[in-house]
Amino acid sequence: MHWHETSCGVPQSSVILPLLFLLCIDGITQVSSFHTTLFADDINLHMSNSDFTVLQTTVNLELCKIDHWLRANKLSLNYNKTNFMLLNYQKHNPTSLKMIINNYNISPKDSLKVQGVLDNKLSWKPHVKR
Repeated sequence: MHWHETSCGVPQSSVILPLLFLLCIDGITQVSSFHTTLFADDINLHMSNSDFTVLQTTVNLELCKIDHWLRANKLSLNYNKTNFMLLNYQKHNPTSLKMIINNYNISPKDSLKVQGVLDNKLSWKPHVKR
């Protein structure tokens, strides 16, 4: 075993990693008006609004708060694993919603892994197909 000094964070595969991560990330639920679901190292942010323009504006303002909190707590976000999904928005194409965090455009998806796989029609069909 090799020892390395860590000035910030927790070494991968350490026994105490899950507890320290949960203690560290728990504050994210107090930062914004997103409804937040935490599961292991996954964070799901939920927001709804019947007005598409208000939804886009509010989501982007709240994402700025999340980004600021992450930076202040020396946490990073894997932009390649960050996506969004619109539920039941028949009038709007998901690609017309511009969601941005730290100048990174978040990509829309038709289905996401949410403790399984859920699609934008609230069905578990992608999960069942696996």
